[in-house]
Amino acid sequence: MDTPRINLNAASEHELTQLPRIGADTARRIVRHRATRKGFRDWADFAETLGISDADVEAIKPRAWIGPRSAQPKTAAERRRAVREPVRARPPRSSRS
Repeated sequence: MDTPRINLNAASEHELTQLPRIGADTARRIVRHRATRKGFRDWADFAETLGISDADVEAIKPRAWIGPRSAQPKTAAERRRAVREPVRARPPRSSRS
């Protein structure tokens, strides 16, 4: 059975660690570099990530792809909504007589 290929522009740190030659520290660097670049345009762009060698890129290519960049929030309100925790409902007040 074929394993699905991972989109490097949308993968989480955990998903990136499933790729060959990628550990937790490298995955963290990939996510940071991707955020500063607003996504990877091509494999050369990905290869500029600190700690990624040409051999790493060749090992990753069969299992990953450079897909569309994930949608970034455009307005300040959208950015706040993206990071805000869900609102928790308060328990009803007990009526004391």
